[in-house]
Amino acid sequence: MRLSCIVIALVAVTVAVIPSRAGQKGAPARDNPPTEAERKALLDRVFANQHNDDNSLQFFQRVEHRRFRDKDAGEDYTDDRVMRIIPTGAGSARILLDDHGHATRQSELRTQMALVEHQLEAALDESNAQSKRDREKFERRNRERNELVSEVRNAFIFTWEGRETLGGRQLTKFRLEPNPNYHATSHESEIFSHSRATVWVDENAGQVARLEGELTSDIPFYGGLAAKVYRGGKFVLEQTEVEPGIWLPSLQQYDFAWRKVFFQEGFHERLEDSHYVRIGSPTQELASIRKELADSSTNTGSVRNP
Repeated sequence: MRLSCIVIALVAVTVAVIPSRAGQKGAPARDNPPTEAERKALLDRVFANQHNDDNSLQFFQRVEHRRFRDKDAGEDYTDDRVMRIIPTGAGSARILLDDHGHATRQSELRTQMALVEHQLEAALDESNAQSKRDREKFERRNRERNELVSEVRNAFIFTWEGRETLGGRQLTKFRLEPNPNYHATSHESEIFSHSRATVWVDENAGQVARLEGELTSDIPFYGGLAAKVYRGGKFVLEQTEVEPGIWLPSLQQYDFAWRKVFFQEGFHERLEDSHYVRIGSPTQELASIRKELADSSTNTGSVRNP
Protein backbone atom coordinates (compact mmCIF):
# COMPACT_ATOMS: atom_id res chain seq x y z
CA MET A 1 0.00 0.00 0.00
CA ARG A 2 1.43 3.36 -1.00
CA LEU A 3 0.63 6.41 1.14
CA SER A 4 1.07 8.58 -1.95
CA CYS A 5 -2.17 7.09 -3.29
CA ILE A 6 -3.98 8.41 -0.22
CA VAL A 7 -2.40 11.82 -0.57
CA ILE A 8 -3.35 12.10 -4.25
CA ALA A 9 -6.91 11.10 -3.49
CA LEU A 10 -7.24 13.58 -0.65
CA VAL A 11 -5.90 16.39 -2.80
CA ALA A 12 -8.50 15.46 -5.39
CA VAL A 13 -11.22 16.14 -2.83
CA THR A 14 -10.51 19.84 -3.17
CA VAL A 15 -12.67 20.06 -6.28
CA ALA A 16 -15.57 18.07 -4.88
CA VAL A 17 -17.46 20.96 -3.42
CA ILE A 18 -20.12 21.47 -6.03
CA PRO A 19 -22.41 18.41 -6.60
CA SER A 20 -25.53 20.13 -5.33
CA ARG A 21 -28.19 19.00 -2.89
CA ALA A 22 -30.08 22.26 -2.55
CA GLY A 23 -32.33 22.62 0.45
CA GLN A 24 -30.89 19.62 2.25
CA LYS A 25 -32.58 19.18 5.64
CA GLY A 26 -30.53 20.47 8.56
CA ALA A 27 -28.33 22.83 6.54
CA PRO A 28 -27.87 26.11 8.47
CA ALA A 29 -29.33 29.10 6.63
CA ARG A 30 -26.62 31.68 7.29
CA ASP A 31 -26.88 33.35 3.91
CA ASN A 32 -28.76 33.02 0.66
CA PRO A 33 -27.43 29.91 -1.11
CA PRO A 34 -26.55 30.04 -4.80
CA THR A 35 -29.21 28.85 -7.19
CA GLU A 36 -28.97 25.53 -9.03
CA ALA A 37 -27.81 27.33 -12.18
CA GLU A 38 -25.19 29.26 -10.23
CA ARG A 39 -23.91 26.08 -8.61
CA LYS A 40 -23.67 24.35 -11.99
CA ALA A 41 -21.72 27.28 -13.42
CA LEU A 42 -19.41 27.29 -10.40
CA LEU A 43 -18.89 23.54 -10.76
CA ASP A 44 -17.76 23.95 -14.35
CA ARG A 45 -15.35 26.74 -13.40
CA VAL A 46 -13.86 24.96 -10.38
CA PHE A 47 -13.16 21.74 -12.26
CA ALA A 48 -11.68 23.56 -15.25
CA ASN A 49 -9.56 25.78 -13.01
CA GLN A 50 -8.31 22.90 -10.88
CA HIS A 51 -7.19 20.93 -13.92
CA ASN A 52 -5.49 24.05 -15.25
CA ASP A 53 -3.79 24.69 -11.90
CA ASP A 54 -2.54 21.11 -11.66
CA ASN A 55 -1.17 21.18 -15.18
CA SER A 56 0.47 24.57 -14.57
CA LEU A 57 2.52 23.39 -11.59
CA GLN A 58 5.16 21.90 -13.91
CA PHE A 59 5.89 25.40 -15.24
CA PHE A 60 6.73 26.94 -11.85
CA GLN A 61 9.74 26.61 -9.64
CA ARG A 62 9.15 27.19 -5.93
CA VAL A 63 10.69 27.10 -2.47
CA GLU A 64 9.34 24.34 -0.23
CA HIS A 65 9.79 24.05 3.52
CA ARG A 66 9.22 20.40 4.45
CA ARG A 67 8.94 19.17 8.02
CA PHE A 68 8.38 15.49 8.74
CA ARG A 69 8.23 13.08 11.67
CA ASP A 70 7.06 9.51 12.10
CA LYS A 71 4.99 8.08 14.92
CA ASP A 72 7.98 7.45 17.19
CA ALA A 73 9.57 10.87 16.87
CA GLY A 74 7.52 12.71 19.51
CA GLU A 75 6.82 16.32 18.64
CA ASP A 76 10.22 16.96 17.08
CA TYR A 77 10.57 16.81 13.31
CA THR A 78 13.13 14.26 12.15
CA ASP A 79 13.40 16.08 8.83
CA ASP A 80 13.30 19.89 8.53
CA ARG A 81 14.54 21.16 5.19
CA VAL A 82 14.03 24.04 2.80
CA MET A 83 14.33 23.03 -0.84
CA ARG A 84 14.23 24.85 -4.15
CA ILE A 85 12.05 22.76 -6.45
CA ILE A 86 12.79 22.99 -10.18
CA PRO A 87 10.56 21.14 -12.70
CA THR A 88 12.48 19.24 -15.37
CA GLY A 89 9.69 17.98 -17.60
CA ALA A 90 10.29 14.46 -16.28
CA GLY A 91 9.79 15.20 -12.59
CA SER A 92 11.56 17.73 -10.37
CA ALA A 93 15.10 18.61 -9.38
CA ARG A 94 15.79 19.77 -5.82
CA ILE A 95 18.36 22.09 -4.34
CA LEU A 96 18.84 22.02 -0.57
CA LEU A 97 18.81 25.58 0.78
CA ASP A 98 18.58 24.92 4.51
CA ASP A 99 18.79 21.83 6.74
CA HIS A 100 17.40 22.15 10.28
CA GLY A 101 18.13 25.88 10.32
CA HIS A 102 21.60 25.63 8.77
CA ALA A 103 21.93 27.40 5.43
CA THR A 104 23.71 25.54 2.63
CA ARG A 105 27.15 26.88 1.78
CA GLN A 106 27.60 28.63 -1.55
CA SER A 107 30.07 26.04 -2.81
CA GLU A 108 27.52 23.28 -2.14
CA LEU A 109 24.80 25.30 -3.85
CA ARG A 110 26.94 25.56 -6.97
CA THR A 111 27.54 21.80 -6.93
CA GLN A 112 23.81 21.16 -6.67
CA MET A 113 23.11 23.67 -9.45
CA ALA A 114 25.53 21.82 -11.72
CA LEU A 115 23.68 18.58 -10.99
CA VAL A 116 20.38 20.27 -11.88
CA GLU A 117 21.94 21.39 -15.15
CA HIS A 118 22.82 17.76 -15.93
CA GLN A 119 19.32 16.60 -14.95
CA LEU A 120 17.74 19.10 -17.33
CA GLU A 121 20.13 18.08 -20.11
CA ALA A 122 19.22 14.43 -19.57
CA ALA A 123 15.50 15.21 -19.48
CA LEU A 124 15.79 16.98 -22.83
CA ASP A 125 17.80 14.16 -24.40
CA GLU A 126 15.30 12.13 -26.45
CA SER A 127 17.77 9.23 -26.67
CA ASN A 128 18.15 8.94 -22.88
CA ALA A 129 16.25 5.77 -21.89
CA GLN A 130 15.98 6.65 -18.18
CA SER A 131 14.66 10.12 -18.95
CA LYS A 132 12.08 8.58 -21.26
CA ARG A 133 10.91 6.28 -18.45
CA ASP A 134 10.82 9.22 -16.05
CA ARG A 135 8.70 11.27 -18.48
CA GLU A 136 6.30 8.39 -18.97
CA LYS A 137 5.99 7.91 -15.21
CA PHE A 138 5.46 11.64 -14.69
CA GLU A 139 2.80 11.80 -17.38
CA ARG A 140 1.07 8.70 -16.00
CA ARG A 141 0.86 10.25 -12.54
CA ASN A 142 -0.63 13.43 -13.99
CA ARG A 143 -3.25 11.42 -15.87
CA GLU A 144 -4.14 9.46 -12.74
CA ARG A 145 -4.54 12.64 -10.74
CA ASN A 146 -6.72 14.22 -13.42
CA GLU A 147 -8.89 11.11 -13.48
CA LEU A 148 -9.31 11.21 -9.70
CA VAL A 149 -10.20 14.90 -9.81
CA SER A 150 -12.84 14.22 -12.44
CA GLU A 151 -14.20 11.14 -10.67
CA VAL A 152 -14.61 12.91 -7.34
CA ARG A 153 -17.45 14.91 -8.87
CA ASN A 154 -19.77 12.00 -8.10
CA ALA A 155 -18.09 10.78 -4.90
CA PHE A 156 -19.51 13.38 -2.50
CA ILE A 157 -22.67 15.24 -1.63
CA PHE A 158 -22.43 18.56 0.17
CA THR A 159 -24.24 20.92 2.45
CA TRP A 160 -23.89 24.62 1.81
CA GLU A 161 -22.91 26.35 5.07
CA GLY A 162 -22.86 30.01 4.16
CA ARG A 163 -20.01 32.42 3.60
CA GLU A 164 -17.06 33.23 5.83
CA THR A 165 -14.10 35.58 5.73
CA LEU A 166 -10.75 33.79 5.82
CA GLY A 167 -7.48 35.64 5.41
CA GLY A 168 -9.33 38.80 4.44
CA ARG A 169 -11.16 37.03 1.61
CA GLN A 170 -14.86 36.17 1.56
CA LEU A 171 -15.28 32.48 0.85
CA THR A 172 -18.18 30.08 0.37
CA LYS A 173 -18.14 27.15 2.80
CA PHE A 174 -19.36 23.61 2.08
CA ARG A 175 -19.48 20.43 4.15
CA LEU A 176 -18.75 17.28 2.13
CA GLU A 177 -20.09 13.84 2.96
CA PRO A 178 -19.61 10.60 0.99
CA ASN A 179 -22.24 9.90 -1.67
CA PRO A 180 -23.82 6.54 -0.70
CA ASN A 181 -24.51 5.81 -4.37
CA TYR A 182 -20.87 6.17 -5.36
CA HIS A 183 -18.87 3.04 -6.21
CA ALA A 184 -15.09 3.27 -6.19
CA THR A 185 -13.36 2.31 -9.42
CA SER A 186 -9.82 1.94 -8.02
CA HIS A 187 -7.92 1.42 -4.77
CA GLU A 188 -7.10 5.13 -4.73
CA SER A 189 -10.73 6.23 -5.03
CA GLU A 190 -11.83 3.95 -2.17
CA ILE A 191 -10.76 6.68 0.21
CA PHE A 192 -13.73 8.83 -0.84
CA SER A 193 -16.18 6.57 0.98
CA HIS A 194 -14.12 6.88 4.17
CA SER A 195 -13.73 10.66 4.18
CA ARG A 196 -15.49 13.88 4.96
CA ALA A 197 -14.29 17.41 4.48
CA THR A 198 -14.98 21.11 4.81
CA VAL A 199 -14.04 23.28 1.85
CA TRP A 200 -13.83 27.03 1.41
CA VAL A 201 -14.24 28.27 -2.17
CA ASP A 202 -13.54 31.67 -3.68
CA GLU A 203 -16.62 32.13 -5.86
CA ASN A 204 -15.25 35.10 -7.78
CA ALA A 205 -12.10 33.22 -8.78
CA GLY A 206 -13.75 29.79 -9.06
CA GLN A 207 -10.93 28.36 -6.94
CA VAL A 208 -10.56 26.31 -3.76
CA ALA A 209 -8.83 28.33 -1.02
CA ARG A 210 -8.79 25.81 1.84
CA LEU A 211 -9.70 22.19 2.53
CA GLU A 212 -9.85 20.32 5.82
CA GLY A 213 -10.34 16.58 5.36
CA GLU A 214 -10.64 13.67 7.79
CA LEU A 215 -10.86 9.89 7.58
CA THR A 216 -14.08 8.78 9.27
CA SER A 217 -13.38 5.04 9.20
CA ASP A 218 -10.48 2.63 8.78
CA ILE A 219 -9.42 1.84 5.22
CA PRO A 220 -8.40 -1.81 4.79
CA PHE A 221 -6.22 -2.95 1.91
CA TYR A 222 -6.42 -6.53 0.66
CA GLY A 223 -9.04 -7.37 3.27
CA GLY A 224 -7.12 -5.61 6.01
CA LEU A 225 -4.50 -8.36 6.19
CA ALA A 226 -1.68 -6.54 4.41
CA ALA A 227 -2.38 -2.99 5.53
CA LYS A 228 -4.89 -0.64 7.07
CA VAL A 229 -5.08 3.15 7.37
CA TYR A 230 -6.75 4.18 10.61
CA ARG A 231 -9.68 6.55 11.06
CA GLY A 232 -8.94 10.01 12.39
CA GLY A 233 -6.25 10.81 9.84
CA LYS A 234 -6.38 14.44 8.77
CA PHE A 235 -5.35 16.51 5.79
CA VAL A 236 -5.21 20.28 5.26
CA LEU A 237 -4.64 22.08 1.99
CA GLU A 238 -4.44 25.81 1.31
CA GLN A 239 -4.05 27.32 -2.15
CA THR A 240 -3.07 30.83 -3.12
CA GLU A 241 -3.02 32.83 -6.34
CA VAL A 242 0.52 32.85 -7.72
CA GLU A 243 -0.36 34.74 -10.89
CA PRO A 244 -3.69 35.86 -12.37
CA GLY A 245 -5.94 32.80 -12.74
CA ILE A 246 -3.42 30.29 -11.32
CA TRP A 247 -3.78 28.99 -7.76
CA LEU A 248 -1.16 26.60 -6.36
CA PRO A 249 -0.59 25.01 -2.94
CA SER A 250 0.80 27.20 -0.17
CA LEU A 251 0.24 24.69 2.65
CA GLN A 252 -0.21 20.92 2.78
CA GLN A 253 -0.37 19.04 6.06
CA TYR A 254 -0.83 15.29 6.55
CA ASP A 255 -1.36 13.39 9.80
CA PHE A 256 -2.01 9.66 9.31
CA ALA A 257 -1.48 6.40 11.19
CA TRP A 258 -1.57 2.97 9.59
CA ARG A 259 -0.54 -0.64 9.94
CA LYS A 260 1.56 -2.43 7.34
CA VAL A 261 1.51 -6.18 7.96
CA PHE A 262 2.42 -6.30 11.69
CA PHE A 263 4.05 -2.90 12.01
CA GLN A 264 2.34 0.29 13.19
CA GLU A 265 3.51 3.38 11.37
CA GLY A 266 2.75 7.07 11.30
CA PHE A 267 3.14 9.93 8.90
CA HIS A 268 3.18 13.60 9.93
CA GLU A 269 4.26 16.04 7.26
CA ARG A 270 3.90 19.79 6.76
CA LEU A 271 4.79 21.43 3.44
CA GLU A 272 4.86 25.20 3.03
CA ASP A 273 5.38 26.40 -0.56
CA SER A 274 6.27 29.96 -1.55
CA HIS A 275 8.29 32.02 -4.02
CA TYR A 276 6.56 30.60 -7.07
CA VAL A 277 8.26 31.74 -10.28
CA ARG A 278 7.11 30.76 -13.78
CA ILE A 279 10.04 29.17 -15.58
CA GLY A 280 8.55 28.08 -18.88
CA SER A 281 9.69 24.95 -20.67
CA PRO A 282 12.62 22.71 -19.61
CA THR A 283 14.64 24.22 -22.46
CA GLN A 284 14.05 27.72 -21.07
CA GLU A 285 14.84 26.56 -17.55
CA LEU A 286 18.11 24.98 -18.68
CA ALA A 287 19.14 28.30 -20.23
CA SER A 288 18.19 30.08 -16.99
CA ILE A 289 20.18 27.65 -14.83
CA ARG A 290 23.24 28.01 -17.07
CA LYS A 291 23.01 31.80 -16.86
CA GLU A 292 22.68 31.62 -13.09
CA LEU A 293 25.79 29.44 -12.87
CA ALA A 294 27.72 31.75 -15.20
CA ASP A 295 26.69 34.82 -13.22
CA SER A 296 27.74 33.18 -9.96
CA SER A 297 31.20 32.52 -11.41
CA THR A 298 31.71 36.23 -12.06
CA ASN A 299 30.11 37.42 -8.80
CA THR A 300 32.33 35.89 -6.10
CA GLY A 301 30.68 32.51 -6.47
CA SER A 302 27.30 33.55 -5.07
CA VAL A 303 24.34 31.52 -6.27
CA ARG A 304 20.91 33.17 -6.26
CA ASN A 305 18.75 32.01 -3.35
CA PRO A 306 15.02 32.64 -3.99
